Amino acid sequence: MPTSPAGAPPASRRAPGRLEKILRLGVIVGLALRIWEYSDLRELYMDEDALLKNLVGVPILDFQHILKQDQLAPPGFLAVERALVRLPIPVQASGRLFPLLCGLASVILAVPLARRYLDRLGVPIAVWMLALADHLIYYSAEIKQYSCDLVGAMATLLLAVPPGPTGPSRRRLAALAAWGVVAPWFSFPVVFVLAGVGFHLIARMHATRGRRGAVVAVAICAGWFASFLGCFAVSKSIVSKGDFLWTWWDFAFLPIPPRSWLDARFTLETLANVFINPGSVLTPFGMVATAVLATLLAVVGAFSLGRRWRGGLFVLLSPLLLHLAASAIHQYPFHGRLILSLVPTYHLLLAEGMAAVGRASSRWWTTLLLAAVFLGGQAGDIVWNQVVMPKSRWRPFDTHGDLKNDLLDDLDQRRKLKNPPPFPGARGRDDAESAEFARPESSQPEVKASGPSPGPGTPASSSPE
Repeated sequence: MPTSPAGAPPASRRAPGRLEKILRLGVIVGLALRIWEYSDLRELYMDEDALLKNLVGVPILDFQHILKQDQLAPPGFLAVERALVRLPIPVQASGRLFPLLCGLASVILAVPLARRYLDRLGVPIAVWMLALADHLIYYSAEIKQYSCDLVGAMATLLLAVPPGPTGPSRRRLAALAAWGVVAPWFSFPVVFVLAGVGFHLIARMHATRGRRGAVVAVAICAGWFASFLGCFAVSKSIVSKGDFLWTWWDFAFLPIPPRSWLDARFTLETLANVFINPGSVLTPFGMVATAVLATLLAVVGAFSLGRRWRGGLFVLLSPLLLHLAASAIHQYPFHGRLILSLVPTYHLLLAEGMAAVGRASSRWWTTLLLAAVFLGGQAGDIVWNQVVMPKSRWRPFDTHGDLKNDLLDDLDQRRKLKNPPPFPGARGRDDAESAEFARPESSQPEVKASGPSPGPGTPASSSPE
């Protein structure tokens, strides 16, 4: 079994040059789109306004007081933001500077990360998918930690032990040890990625250096765990003691193990929805067809990567499994902006699947056609949001605080049309469930979504986290 992820046949002399140019163009486009989003200095969204109340005028290292308006963010992120909002520039620019830097870093890391895990033909696909992901572009210019979650996951996956007969170098071990201590203070979900990388590190060290190597790896992971416990303690002390956070995200704690067909269906749909939200994977065929096709290709990609590098497949899939486990025990929601750390897993497996289909059929144009379908859908979404529509990025009130409708919304709408209420004015089950997530009127913050005001009767609550 080959140990290197570069398992594709050697390329012709001209092909690497073309691929390199495509990669560079993808990076340039990704960087430009994020800078463009940031330069618009759009109106503050309600979440940003709520978090700013915990940043402006607050001491940088103040972690003795509970955060206002049911907000929660990693302590390191809060400290950096509190320092940046002191800059003598508009708060839209200063507060969004750190998320922008994280967004730009994610585009730059996309190339080495894709090269580490993917077939040669899948590398430019993965880079362009991330470059054109509209959710990732948007969150790179929002005063929230989500862009930090993404780049944290990518950096952790890149630091994972590469394939090969030897164990990690001292330099890599030192980098892993330091990164694992720092990262949890800037991103909550990065701990799931660290856990998978840690298990892989212990296994590789034991295989290459025996018991002594395994002890070193366990000591490194113990340092990570101690840092996580410290971050957890600080975060718990500053989060609201009310139950609003848990009520708001109750829908995102998946019913695992499922107790009925509806539970199983909802879990499967939620898993597929990650391609759409926050992965921003789109095609001209609609969300349902896109999710089904992307899921099938990702499964093919998983088998392809597993045959070439089982350790790499484990490292990519373990964060997903740990996210699901945390959701099942009601410790971390599995939805949308809170799981940007899973986008690298979904994008990489999807790109690998496209490359594997072309390789198996010995027709490179099959991969090109699949890439054109998906990247064309993403490009169309970018054109619509950045060119056709006014660049105001108006976000209507959404029960789950999402940027735009996703697969779950689409499926809910289809079912409502298929099974309308029994009489005019009756609310369906989904509407009733949605109402449960609205904050009580007495505790609603006085903030607005960016853009026009909501219509009469529309709740104006901010979404937590």
